[in-house]
Amino acid sequence: AFLARMAKEIENVCYFKIETAGAASKLRELIRLGGEAIEGPWDGEEAITLLPDLQAGATGAMTGGGFPDGIRQIMDAWAAGDAEGATVAYGKWLPLINYENRQGGILTAKALMKAGGIIACEDPRHPFPAMHPEVRRGLLDTAKRLDPLVLRWGR
Repeated sequence: AFLARMAKEIENVCYFKIETAGAASKLRELIRLGGEAIEGPWDGEEAITLLPDLQAGATGAMTGGGFPDGIRQIMDAWAAGDAEGATVAYGKWLPLINYENRQGGILTAKALMKAGGIIACEDPRHPFPAMHPEVRRGLLDTAKRLDPLVLRWGR
């Protein structure tokens, strides 16, 4: 209710990244209460909850940016009114989405970019710990099966 009130009362407050458990229910309520003042209700869980969040009215997602071509397949199908196509694309990319959301976190994009020759160093800033080597291996094995642009872009 507070976010909806902010959207209605404060100029330029109209986009919201919902990054919490039960995001779809919270998105529905935000949209219901805020109406037209809510221009951009977004999934904020690195797309792990993207499909239910889209069903709840989300218009986009805040992901880590490691594989936007995969997220785009989901979003393009959804925007075209093809819920089945979005569901199929979501299922296809879900293993990599899971790695970003539940395993590699914010280091996922860096690991993918290094593997693709885009950046030279994937080290995190101190004091954040490095990605475990086995998690990195699983991430890259999963990504290779999907062939995201990030693995080819810098080559």
